[in-house]
Amino acid sequence: MAAHASLPIFGKACVVALLAGICTIVFSPRLLPLGWGVAAAAAGSLLWVLPCRLRLLGAALFGLGWAAVHGHAGLAQQLPPGGPPVDHVLQGRVISLPQQGPGGTRFRFRVDDGPTMPTELRGRDLALGWHDAFRGPADERRRTLQAGERWSLTVRVRPPRGRVNPGGFDAEGYALRQRVAGSGYVREPAQAHPLGEPTGLPAWREQMADAIATAVEGDGRRFVQALALGDTRGLSQADWDDLRALGVTHLVAISGFHVGVVAGVAALLAGGLWRCLPMLGLYVPRPLGAA
Repeated sequence: MAAHASLPIFGKACVVALLAGICTIVFSPRLLPLGWGVAAAAAGSLLWVLPCRLRLLGAALFGLGWAAVHGHAGLAQQLPPGGPPVDHVLQGRVISLPQQGPGGTRFRFRVDDGPTMPTELRGRDLALGWHDAFRGPADERRRTLQAGERWSLTVRVRPPRGRVNPGGFDAEGYALRQRVAGSGYVREPAQAHPLGEPTGLPAWREQMADAIATAVEGDGRRFVQALALGDTRGLSQADWDDLRALGVTHLVAISGFHVGVVAGVAALLAGGLWRCLPMLGLYVPRPLGAA
């Protein structure tokens, strides 16, 4: 029997080759041109699927091309690099748990996908800050931000940028991985106003975090919030050091993803139940049941 015939398409060797191709792009200082990425993905998929001796090479080429195309797609969602800061009046939703600090509040903001919003920002995510005035009183309105709440804000937005200090935090790479189109801060806070009550999964996360804070006594509540909901707002640097020493930081990192997966599966199951039993709609509307 030929050696390639005994090599499964989705075997361990092919998975390692695929991962090697992806890591080549992830850790490369430059992104492969889009045309080369598409060609590598197309050629790699053929070599990977066809029963030939180049199956491992095909898996690696596919991973290389797929990661490059994925990177270009992410960059296309961001504001053009090097552009000047621009002021916009935006309407959207707070999609993260607001992080309250002594001098400001940081949060993720998703702009509405409507015709009144700037074309380059419609439906995009922004990393925003709401800071207190310099040498002025603290702005208590920023502390009223809630996850899932819709707001109208005047913000100054710029493309993602970060320092290039060796060994430092890669802010631009983080923004690309998180699908953040730009960063900025709230201007003219007096004109900011909420547009609706908190709704959706972000609002549910904040409600559950508040419920855990009320139900769990002692300092351990912040670890319960982090492990159950991915709410790391209460963790200090010393707490992160302890989690790294115990080897459980990955549990905190993926907990938010698990919450989204469970919520999505539950919504699909509930929606399927309402479709199988339409009479349930007479008592509870299907969207309400899925929520």
